[in-house]
Amino acid sequence: MRSSLHPGLRALLLPLLVLLGLWVYSRSGDGFSYVGTRVASGTAPSLVLPNDQGGTFDLAAHRGGIVLVYFGYTHCPDVCPATLNRLDAVSDLLGADLPRVEQVFVTLDPRRDTPELLRAYLSNFDPVPVGLTGSPQAVAATARAWGVTWRPAHAGAYIDHTSLVVVVGPDGRERLRYGFSQLGNPAAVARDLSHILHEK
Repeated sequence: MRSSLHPGLRALLLPLLVLLGLWVYSRSGDGFSYVGTRVASGTAPSLVLPNDQGGTFDLAAHRGGIVLVYFGYTHCPDVCPATLNRLDAVSDLLGADLPRVEQVFVTLDPRRDTPELLRAYLSNFDPVPVGLTGSPQAVAATARAWGVTWRPAHAGAYIDHTSLVVVVGPDGRERLRYGFSQLGNPAAVARDLSHILHEK
């Protein structure tokens, strides 16, 4: 079947299609296949909250390495400890890159999760995540800014919440998000993080 396009028009469209293809490729990153879900946003939301050591954590002061941000609570019976255990398995595979990867656990239950309780709970994991808390209002505002939703369950005994690990890169940009199932391949997650640390 012959094309109905005029030859001159075809000659004009070809370079445009090539340029469009190159633009799409450039927007898709460097071609590395991440197991985590890419995030199209720019700089990560602000994260400034009291830590479990009596100081203040400010995400903006932690450039140059990766920060893994997770929102949960210490009374969580399942997904929170399981997620932290999966991050332990990732850490075991990071080798020399491990010192450049920091974990941050933000409580969604600041009324019960005192700094002391956070510190005791998180000490069960290796490396020990930094625990963050604050007033209920400050924690709620921070969680909303990070796209985390939550609600009380079982008469307030538990919390149903978004379970995502967010990767903030060395330049402060939000790079990847991992759902629980994606963390089930620790070798692939470790490759993702190492790639981000060493990309040019």
